[in-house]
Amino acid sequence: MNRRDFLEKSSLLLAGLGTSSILHPSILKALSIEPIAESTFYDAEHVVILMQENRSFDHAFGSLKGVRGFLDKRAFTKQDGHSVFFQKNNHGKYAAPERLDLRNTKSTWMSSLPHSWENQQKAFNKGKYDHWIQAKASENKDYQDLPLTLGYYNREDLPFYYQLADAFTIFDQYFSSSLTGTTPNRLFFWSGTLREQQNGKVKPNIYNENIDYDKARQAKWKTFPEILEEQNVSWKIYQNEISLPKGMSGEQESWLGNFTDNPIEYFSKFNVKFSKGYYQNIPNIIDALKKEIKKNPDRKEKLEKTIAELLDDQKIYTPENYSKLSQTEKNLHEKAFTTNIKDPDYGELEIGKDENGERLVVPKGDVLFEFRNDVENKTLPLVSWLVAPERFSDHPGSPWYGAWYISEVLNILTKDPETWKKTIFIINYDENDGYFDHVLPFAPRMNPHQPIDLNGKEGVEYVNKKQEYMSTHSLENYEKVEGTIGLGYRVPMIIASPWTRGGFVNSEVSDHTSILQFLEKFIQQKLNKNVTLDNISDWRRAICGDLTSAFDSSQNTILPQMDYINQKEYAKTINSAKNKPVPSLNWYAEKDLNSTLLEIQERGVKPSNPLPYNYHVNLEDGKINMINLNEAGIPLLIYDRTQFANDTFNFSYALYSKQELSHTVNLGGNYNYEIFGPNGFYRNFKGTHTPKHQVLLINNPLKNEIELIIKSEQIINDPIMVEDLYDKKTEKISLSQSQQSIPFNLNKTKGWYDVKINIGKHIWHFAGRIETGKTSISDPHWI
Repeated sequence: MNRRDFLEKSSLLLAGLGTSSILHPSILKALSIEPIAESTFYDAEHVVILMQENRSFDHAFGSLKGVRGFLDKRAFTKQDGHSVFFQKNNHGKYAAPERLDLRNTKSTWMSSLPHSWENQQKAFNKGKYDHWIQAKASENKDYQDLPLTLGYYNREDLPFYYQLADAFTIFDQYFSSSLTGTTPNRLFFWSGTLREQQNGKVKPNIYNENIDYDKARQAKWKTFPEILEEQNVSWKIYQNEISLPKGMSGEQESWLGNFTDNPIEYFSKFNVKFSKGYYQNIPNIIDALKKEIKKNPDRKEKLEKTIAELLDDQKIYTPENYSKLSQTEKNLHEKAFTTNIKDPDYGELEIGKDENGERLVVPKGDVLFEFRNDVENKTLPLVSWLVAPERFSDHPGSPWYGAWYISEVLNILTKDPETWKKTIFIINYDENDGYFDHVLPFAPRMNPHQPIDLNGKEGVEYVNKKQEYMSTHSLENYEKVEGTIGLGYRVPMIIASPWTRGGFVNSEVSDHTSILQFLEKFIQQKLNKNVTLDNISDWRRAICGDLTSAFDSSQNTILPQMDYINQKEYAKTINSAKNKPVPSLNWYAEKDLNSTLLEIQERGVKPSNPLPYNYHVNLEDGKINMINLNEAGIPLLIYDRTQFANDTFNFSYALYSKQELSHTVNLGGNYNYEIFGPNGFYRNFKGTHTPKHQVLLINNPLKNEIELIIKSEQIINDPIMVEDLYDKKTEKISLSQSQQSIPFNLNKTKGWYDVKINIGKHIWHFAGRIETGKTSISDPHWI
């Protein structure tokens, strides 16, 4: 390959993939292919799923227009009275979200931040959400004093991703499944859980190292691919190569291996060690370990134990023993570990230099070889998962090369328009790395009115010292850190398909198990086959959607008109960005904090999918009454802001189908209760001493109205001030009778309301969106 060809090929890997004034060709083609007339997503014949690595929603998309990002008017206020966006260090200095600038700084070469169970819980700080700086400091001493956790990218940095979100449907209430790192979240992604049994008695695998190839640490519970195999539903997991050592160098692993991102390798039923390359490589591994013993005799005992295990593997995982496996066992193995071994240039790298003299490396072969062949040969299964090599995974340990991988998948799927007309492409991220996201993750029930058995079935969502495994297992101290397992922090999620075009935002609460729930429902409807995965907890099934609210066959798609940076100019700078300066991230004195620091999100709204929510939350007769009028479950977080110092300040509720619950409150002195729900739902009841009157809000979806009801058993002498925060109007009213109704028509705001009522020393603040079953818009506050 000559220098020009090499540069041309390497430029395809670059993060931006943006073009000036027009959409990226792969997105444009996918957008321009119309769905089959009168078809629905149930007519799809292929669901392709790609889980990328380690980016929070705010970090990647907080500045995108029309999503719940940096302009969020209902962002949590910390105990210190400042927005959650303003995080404080141990020296009293504050940091705010700041752009990392992918091209002009070395930010994309500065690796990842801490993101394991212990520091994820520390950042959360039992719901106070104020320890992100302390918990997420870089482990690189040169960057430890930078508030990198609050760094974000914008459209100029990531034009391809922003184009993708503007073209299809992005989710802004999609949460990782657990407050953990990669492997636990991917266990949820493929199996719906991280526990071998669905109760609190057994150890939760909250650390990557809890699950491994070692027999003692192998996972033994059922996965979704096994259910597909049992029901004779076609499926495959595509990767260039698996992670089991096969003799590749570290650099080869980065560009060609699967980065341990297919944890099915750790499940015993799939027999990964029968992989031919591993069996052939065992002698080489043993030779390397023997040399290591000579160099480091102090490690002799441990290394000899490893050699003994390898010798056992050499006896067990032979071609002869593989031939003795049942056909089902062979199917599980071969479909889970589909690689590109048939590619003529498989396992090879090309090394050259860019025009700045910087070393450039690219795969010589096709890292999508087998997937490409199956698409072209019309043998792509109904369900397929893609696992990218590290360099294409978007992991912060590597530059943003993942856009090329995604764009190439789109190219493959749209090469034949008839294939794309029957395809759903789901792109998500496993966890947030160490990067900040401002939306409070919903938690399983922790309140006095929904008691749980921590060792029973309901205990599956908790890590608690009262659980039996705590006393029966040998645990590291960091494994004893208590907390709810999930939901984790928000991560990006986009669905590209003929039925999700139009630049929609979907705001239904979802997590990694939502993809499994989608597949369950899709396959049941399409093939009349029961592929239900019992591992998903009742709580997750209740409050996490099944993604079907994102699909709409009736929309007329208008290609967005946008301006993007020039691809060639971008290509010249990204590889040499490793020599650029460290990003300049500011610290602020408390007096310098102001809302203008958050004017970093694009103004505007997106069309928004209708959601299956209808519920009421009101302060009534000394209780916060919660009523769910629909089938879909509702997660709610209640904060008593007067009790921060006593650590009894927050409670989590789950309103199951048609359920009514009440939370008793103390109105004897100063009171201040905040309630957070899906899609920016917010209530604040605040005042001094028990109010002598009540203010209730009732939804009326049929009329696209809300109704404020003011009740009082005595004359109200204080003025009643009603403020509409969308219209920016305040009206003074008088109560002419013991009960008065004030309707608010929401046609202008497409169902959104933000209303504050002030009576004397009492304030009722109601905000959210009512659901009429029709397409709406994202929050008008962002216009």
